[in-house]
Amino acid sequence: IVLMWMVEEKQSTMHQQWASGIPSYHKKNVTKNLRPIKGEKNVLITSALPYVNNVPHLGNIIGCVLSADVFARFSRMKGYNTLYICGTDEYGTATETKAIQEGLSPQEICDKYHAIHKEVYKWFNIAFDHFGRTTTDHQTEITQDIYKKIDRNGYTTIQTVDQLHCDNCNKFLADRFVSGTCPMCGYDDARGDQCDACGKLVNAVDLKEPRCHLCKMAPVVKQSSHIFLELDKLQDKVGADLEKKLSVENHWSTNAVSIARGWIKGGLEKRCITRDLHWGTPVPLEGFEKKVFYVWFDAPIGYMSITKDILGDEWTSWWKNPLDVQLYQFIGKDNVAFHAVMFPSTQMAADDGYTIVNHLCATEYLNYENTKFSKSRGTGVFGDMAKGTGIEADIWRFYLLYMRPENQDTAFSWDDFSLKVNSELLSNIGNFINRALSFCAANFGGVIPDMELTDEDVNFLLDLQIELKNWEDLLEAVKLKDAVRSVLSLSRRANQYMQVQQPWVSIKGDNKQKKRAATVIGIVANVAYIISIALHPIMPEMSRRIREQCGAEELPAFSHNVICYLKSGHKIGTPKPLFVKMEKASVDQWKAKFGGLQDPSGVSSQRNVTNGGKKKGVLKNQVKETKKDPNGHSIPRIPPMASLHFPLLAKGNKQIKTILSAVISNFDQARLVLEKSLMTDLESENGKLEKEIDNLKERLIKAEFEAGIAQLSIPLKSTSSNGVAIASTDIVHLAQGKTMEGKGDKKKGGTSGVSTNVVGGADVIDIGRLDLRVGRIIKCDHHPDADSLYVEQIDVGEDSPRTVVSGLVKHIPIDQMQNRLVVVLCNLKPAKMRGVESRAMVMCASSPDKVEVMEVDGSAVPGTPVLCPPSLHRPDVQLNPKKKIWETVAEDLMVSAEGYAAWKGNPLLVGGATRMTAPTLRGVFVK
Repeated sequence: IVLMWMVEEKQSTMHQQWASGIPSYHKKNVTKNLRPIKGEKNVLITSALPYVNNVPHLGNIIGCVLSADVFARFSRMKGYNTLYICGTDEYGTATETKAIQEGLSPQEICDKYHAIHKEVYKWFNIAFDHFGRTTTDHQTEITQDIYKKIDRNGYTTIQTVDQLHCDNCNKFLADRFVSGTCPMCGYDDARGDQCDACGKLVNAVDLKEPRCHLCKMAPVVKQSSHIFLELDKLQDKVGADLEKKLSVENHWSTNAVSIARGWIKGGLEKRCITRDLHWGTPVPLEGFEKKVFYVWFDAPIGYMSITKDILGDEWTSWWKNPLDVQLYQFIGKDNVAFHAVMFPSTQMAADDGYTIVNHLCATEYLNYENTKFSKSRGTGVFGDMAKGTGIEADIWRFYLLYMRPENQDTAFSWDDFSLKVNSELLSNIGNFINRALSFCAANFGGVIPDMELTDEDVNFLLDLQIELKNWEDLLEAVKLKDAVRSVLSLSRRANQYMQVQQPWVSIKGDNKQKKRAATVIGIVANVAYIISIALHPIMPEMSRRIREQCGAEELPAFSHNVICYLKSGHKIGTPKPLFVKMEKASVDQWKAKFGGLQDPSGVSSQRNVTNGGKKKGVLKNQVKETKKDPNGHSIPRIPPMASLHFPLLAKGNKQIKTILSAVISNFDQARLVLEKSLMTDLESENGKLEKEIDNLKERLIKAEFEAGIAQLSIPLKSTSSNGVAIASTDIVHLAQGKTMEGKGDKKKGGTSGVSTNVVGGADVIDIGRLDLRVGRIIKCDHHPDADSLYVEQIDVGEDSPRTVVSGLVKHIPIDQMQNRLVVVLCNLKPAKMRGVESRAMVMCASSPDKVEVMEVDGSAVPGTPVLCPPSLHRPDVQLNPKKKIWETVAEDLMVSAEGYAAWKGNPLLVGGATRMTAPTLRGVFVK
């Protein structure tokens, strides 16, 4: 009775909320007047300042600016006082190096690339409150002020250090002007500050076989005086602040927590904060006139100086206000140490009441297909190239957020990109919104009709409200990837509701049925508008278009309460398709265009590195820069003669390589077009042959059945009312153990009418023998006696959850295992694993380096069987281990090139309808 009363109460509330709810709209803030308000939520957002010496690629964009933009848009929708700051990091050796390469001054390089960055982010719809730069008077002013306070508080010291000096260039070499072999892992192209192979910090003088980045000559060690920040004195204070932040509700990503704690646990040491450079913030100390501050000391101060650029002296209302301001910083994992330890140490040493990071949101790396992004090799899509593809910015935003590398490195894949666009955007969101609004336009003149909600409608709206609350909670927790999936789930639910209600049928009926159709269309038109609101942080331009088509373009403040935004009598706009299908031919062209080039010798220009960064082999055209004399001393090797003495010849050789590379690229594209044409013809011919074979099979099976010949597991194919292939009735009866007239003996069927054998002989071993079902992980804990194992309670549609033990600790964080849909194999023989009995196993895509849990449609129900037509679904009650059924089937159970699970080329279908997919892995086994 109490439960019934609670349901009725919820339904009554929804009726009232739907009828009388009024949306609210926030006034747009003018950035220059934006100040924190005491007693309200004030959100300060920064994204890592990108280096000004290059063009950002897709990994840079999702790692920092795009992730921060989504959260900033959400914060504004929630009505929080929100300030989003970013800009280009313009000082340091990286800029000097680029200037030398391009024959420009450092300032000219900064001006050039700042404009490029700004244009790229504008095209990607990144809504900064201000996008500034660090080469300003405010940067110098604040940096020098902080240094003086640190020095006055006793946290600096001056030390004479060994430093590499290039006699040929007549200059001390700052970190990035030196490269060599890493002393830790042996990688032969480590920088003077950090090794890209092992990720460890490096002192330039410790590099083996060091070489000047400019002239390639071997430098010598000389002494130079520098200022050090005494981090060892700040260790306890920084560690205590970190643990305090982590002890309360916070939104630090898992990698940020582990890296920060690792630095503290390893012990902080004095760190040099000056460099022998010209391009940087001057050091305000006598004797240091020719030195500048180390870029990683003053770059984070750029957040403050950029804020001062727009707010003047009021910048301190955000940056010296830790009690009223929540600071969210979005970075890549390579920047964690500087934002979690180094910059907070600087702020604490200055002791001036600074706002220190509350929430550190770091991503892992996004790679390109199976390699890294490389502008020089033409590998991957860079920000200035994305526009040229003709793919809209919001489509890029969607996929980058869908693939956001939150817990492990992920890879951009063109095949998966097209799959997600075509299935999730075109067939899911686009299909629903176009159907809903077009039906309203065609049958009601584009006017929202009167609505009379039934209990079924109210329950549907209540389900939507739960999903909206989930979306809100995910964004509050900065789980952006899951928030994208939540929007897709909203649309799927709406599609299912519309499909069940079938207003296209009831509109043709009597008056009562027409009223019912009107109610359904009024509801789905409103749901389309609600989806546009939830879509705004992710795809702002698409959100605006949907609102425009709904006839209500202004963006309301977000509320998870479902209300009727489009009242009866409201006039909608003109419905238009939102998304365009990604064709395979276009995808193949993009693959070829952005797949990278090889040099004319056919040797890949990508450096070959094995585990630990040690060089596996030396390229034919690779020349070491130093050699040893009989006493073991380094002797500079003279650079190649052509580049040293014949610059015109070297330039001509470069032009020849460029032309040849372009010819090879054009040839590859022409080959792809020809292959596509031939494949189209072959696929057409194969389709005809397959139909003829299927017809012959059906006739043969019918003839054998009528003659009383025993049948194996090769079912006749027919089609259900919803288009799903099923086995014919006669063969199903056969599989259920019914007696055949003729030569065969009677066989007993299995439990509940399902047999492990087919009449007439031993059953064929195929995937139909597996009991694969959708499950939902109710709870996941670490195994009490095994560090590498999880113990999960999984609902598989039975009276109680099954206990399952999975070796996924190293691959999937525990928070990603909670309350997620999975596919489980349920008819294995139970086995004890370290004392815990496991009664199923979770299906995963598996490569030697990576494991991913297979995904299913978010609307799938636990217990739904996974089928693989044309194989007959007849799962054994329990697989006999001696017959190796699972092991035999597993040999052909793969993830296809398109990302879905398939057995012998036939896709596995949840409930016979939707595919189970792997997030990023392709061409690997399902285990």
